[in-house]
Amino acid sequence: MTSPPPLHPYNPHKTALTPGTRLGPYEALRRNGHVYLGPQEKSMTIRTFWLNLGWLVMLVLTVAVPLGLDAVGRLTYFTSLAFWAIPILYLWPVFNMLTAEGTGRRRRALRYAAGTIVVLGIVLDFVLGFLTLRFPGCSEPAGSGPYLYCLPAVNGRIPVEELLFYVMGPVAMVLVYACADERWLSKYNPKDDLLDLKLIQLSPRLAIVAAGAAVMALVLWRVNGNFPTYFVFISAGALLPAMFLYRTIGNLTNWPAFAVTMLYVIVTSLIWEVTLAIPRQWWGYEPSGMMGVTIAAWSRGDAIFPLEAATVWLFAPFSSVLTYEFAKALTHHPGTTKAALFGSVAKHARTTS
Repeated sequence: MTSPPPLHPYNPHKTALTPGTRLGPYEALRRNGHVYLGPQEKSMTIRTFWLNLGWLVMLVLTVAVPLGLDAVGRLTYFTSLAFWAIPILYLWPVFNMLTAEGTGRRRRALRYAAGTIVVLGIVLDFVLGFLTLRFPGCSEPAGSGPYLYCLPAVNGRIPVEELLFYVMGPVAMVLVYACADERWLSKYNPKDDLLDLKLIQLSPRLAIVAAGAAVMALVLWRVNGNFPTYFVFISAGALLPAMFLYRTIGNLTNWPAFAVTMLYVIVTSLIWEVTLAIPRQWWGYEPSGMMGVTIAAWSRGDAIFPLEAATVWLFAPFSSVLTYEFAKALTHHPGTTKAALFGSVAKHARTTS
């Protein structure tokens, strides 16, 4: 029976060296109490730091860069889009890193969710924009206005910056939620038990809310004499999908991650829209398309801030997250698309027998 190797005389957790043993320089440093990090270990340390605390750097830069541009007189609608571009520049690589070993369903879900909100924003601007929004700079001669370029739309013109916002805004919102869900608040990520799960189910409570919103729109139309186009559009865009998705998708949603997303959108909007955009009249709201309720503290003379504009801050992240989780569940569901959406025949037979 061989005896165990002798212990180090000063550190019982190390084994003593036998005479004639030669150590490499890094091992000698380790045995003398020094820590050496090789290139791979250093890379892992930087990666871990960037995943854990990079969001703080991103948050500071997101606010500091536009305010710094404002301090030197370089802040425009276009440069203010840094509020959305900087988070994307940080979160996109993080999201790709977190989903590198997956099947691709989360990346497809990101594209589906962001694409849906982008399409709604384009419809609002280019089709209904003349009823709800104002862009005073588009009426100025080309090259002298505050925008890079104004695109033709129904009964008006829309700045290209507005289109860029509707591309970047939804992507940033979904990325904030997805990274919080996968990394920082993954503890609260519910299990995706999708077997025999029917994704589309009517929520009676939300149906009642939607009916109430419709009645309110009709009453406002009757009282004010103007149809509340903006209120109807954002209510329909948020409530109609939620009526059929929330009952199931709500159980698959990481609600603490959603709370972080909501906080991000509210703080960004308070600085970007209320503090910077409205006083500079980068855009405004058409009173005839609103409910008639404005927030006086955030309005500047003719540049009103309607209640609907603040409601968008709540509805946009809610719809984005709901769509993302729905797309993620649909692409990962073990059944066919029809079975995933409406339930399988076999399950219906089991429940009715």
